[in-house]
Amino acid sequence: MAEKYPLGTKAIPRPRAWRLRAYIRAMGYVLAGLALVFGILALVQIYFHPFDLVIEEANRGLAAADSTLSKDAVSGISLGSLALVGIVASLPLFKKGVRRHQYWVSFWRGLLSSAIFLCTDKLYRYVQGIGILYLTATLALFVGATIILVEIVSRAGRIESEADTRTELLASIASGLIFGLIVQLGEYALKALGLLA
Repeated sequence: MAEKYPLGTKAIPRPRAWRLRAYIRAMGYVLAGLALVFGILALVQIYFHPFDLVIEEANRGLAAADSTLSKDAVSGISLGSLALVGIVASLPLFKKGVRRHQYWVSFWRGLLSSAIFLCTDKLYRYVQGIGILYLTATLALFVGATIILVEIVSRAGRIESEADTRTELLASIASGLIFGLIVQLGEYALKALGLLA
């Protein structure tokens, strides 16, 4: 049965499936249009070669940019990696439909959760490498240290956002651990099937 809206309603909320289909359909049209344009330009280039000079200049420019970006900036990190991180981090700020304040809050909380996980993981590996504790005790130490660090970071901020910070940090750490486990299981399955060397 169709849902009825009162007279004078200007904006009707669309269901999630409709919005997803509309986005995928629009992407399909854009990709098909780009493929058609590039196909026509490629045929023109193959038969008449009007873009030889442009392609030669583009190749020279790309080679120069590639050699620049592949240089090490610091500690084995290339300029290309720094540029990629900068673009990915700043791109959402210019995208329509992104809440900038929420982005920055989530950005900093993501950094904090990564730092907490790195610290506790280093501690876990260090204690495990020494071999002074059983594996169960080392796991308990990892969990305890993670919770303590999350509590310290959460309580160091504003009291209004303490619960949100704690929730987001714990969710980020847990999702990272679970995703790592899924990747390991996926690699094991692919190796078992002979699809991965």
